[in-house]
Amino acid sequence: MSAKTLPNSAVDAMSWTWSDFAPHYEELKAVELTESSVEGWLTKWSNVSSYLSEIYSRLHVATTLNTADKESQEQLQTFATEVVEPWTAEEDKLNRKLIESGLKVDGMEVPMMQMQASVELFREENLPLQSKLVALSNEYDEICGKRSVNWEGEEITLPQAHQILEDPDRSKREAVWRQLFGRILEDRAELNDLWTKMFDIRCDIAKNAGCGSYTEYTWKDFNRFDYSPDDVQSFRDAIEEHAVPALAKMEEHRRSALGVDKLMPWDIDVDIYGDSPLNPFNNEEELMSKSKAIFQELDPVLADRFQDMQDNKLIDLFSRKNKANGGYCTSFAVERRPFVFMNAVGTHSDLQTLIHEAGHCFHVYDSVDLPYKAQLEVGAEFAEVASMGMEMLAQKHLDKFYDPASSARAQISQLERMIKFWPYMSVVDAFQTWAYNNPADGRDPSACDQKWSELWSRFMPVVAYSDFPEIQATGWHRKLHIFQIPFYYVEYGLAQVGALQIWQNSLEDQDEAVQKYRSALSLGVTRNLPGLFSAAGGRFA
Repeated sequence: MSAKTLPNSAVDAMSWTWSDFAPHYEELKAVELTESSVEGWLTKWSNVSSYLSEIYSRLHVATTLNTADKESQEQLQTFATEVVEPWTAEEDKLNRKLIESGLKVDGMEVPMMQMQASVELFREENLPLQSKLVALSNEYDEICGKRSVNWEGEEITLPQAHQILEDPDRSKREAVWRQLFGRILEDRAELNDLWTKMFDIRCDIAKNAGCGSYTEYTWKDFNRFDYSPDDVQSFRDAIEEHAVPALAKMEEHRRSALGVDKLMPWDIDVDIYGDSPLNPFNNEEELMSKSKAIFQELDPVLADRFQDMQDNKLIDLFSRKNKANGGYCTSFAVERRPFVFMNAVGTHSDLQTLIHEAGHCFHVYDSVDLPYKAQLEVGAEFAEVASMGMEMLAQKHLDKFYDPASSARAQISQLERMIKFWPYMSVVDAFQTWAYNNPADGRDPSACDQKWSELWSRFMPVVAYSDFPEIQATGWHRKLHIFQIPFYYVEYGLAQVGALQIWQNSLEDQDEAVQKYRSALSLGVTRNLPGLFSAAGGRFA
């Protein structure tokens, strides 16, 4: 049976079943790979695989835009079981075919290392287990997406409630904090049950793949070729030695400036001098136009690409009920364009999130000339340099949103957030390492509560949670990475080191720093991690 011609866009293939895609893979498996045929073969493989990737991305986007949309959830789950499972199996066969050919292709050195790791991990019996994880991940979004609180007679989303934590009125902050976290605690039993299910499946996946732990499995699955678990332990130790004392000093200054006996959880986000929260924008048009002006200052090409996203409705900005938590950037592989999802409510943090996600978007655009899909599978360590680096490059152009005093305040806030982030990252990373290295305890929610509290006291000993032990202990419930993308977190800490180096370079020569940054983004994964950091003007360490 000959393969059906691929349509002009992935949107036109949304109703395709696996039987429509399977003949393309049969043709690819039948090709004899030689030095003269391999590049054309890779091009066709990339093209077919991109259609499947984009369909999956679009289905996932739909479930996060409206977590109450049962039809979208069913479509995603059907695709995960009826299409993703056989697709993954066929991708494994093509990985093996290329590796066993012994052929070398320029720019494919690192992608072929990734293929080798994938081949070593692949087990047919894990495909239905991975599909179950997709469904359970949707459950996490659904649990979090339906949350709201009643504030002053109005039902508001949790991101909107978080905004009130910047109010100068301490009693108001305390009241909304108690409501907000009281609402989150209502889901404790449901999230504990979900965690145990997901944990057991992941341990089974690792066992099936012949790995001693899910830690070992994930390390290989994430293509962490350039650093080891011991290196990450050293990184956390350095954070404990240097960043934790810096955070303690910073928060002691906050306590003193606020004139309180001890910092409470509702004192963390408010301006220490009693100024009103930064108000960078009042509506979507203002946020978009002023952000574009920042990108114009950095490089007109970036501004044009940001405009392209607006023109093609590739950004969903504002928080609403039944919208999934958090923010992300995904890509549509056939269209070679990004899509940004976030939960804006009007805060400075929203502005930073948009700039962060725009960095991911520029990564998609700048790597568009790479010929093979495998060259676009950039590890999170450098993907986050793209986003965090853009955050830092934008700092001195925040005057597009603020007067000079407010701009300075925003830049100081950014640097404080970076100091605060490393210890928090250490809590998340150490928690996950402990859980999957000690599965008997790791699957037990009460043991998880105890470990999280222990790590919090070690790395974040600056805020008084003594009156709220349950809220402190269940902090791991509030980090979606722990449920949905386990072990994806140390990457942010490593990338932050890279972003700071890009920022430092920009203080000396902005144009050169931006061009090196963009040049590095254009490389995709045609270089290893140290090579990508070096191309961006930094050093991986």
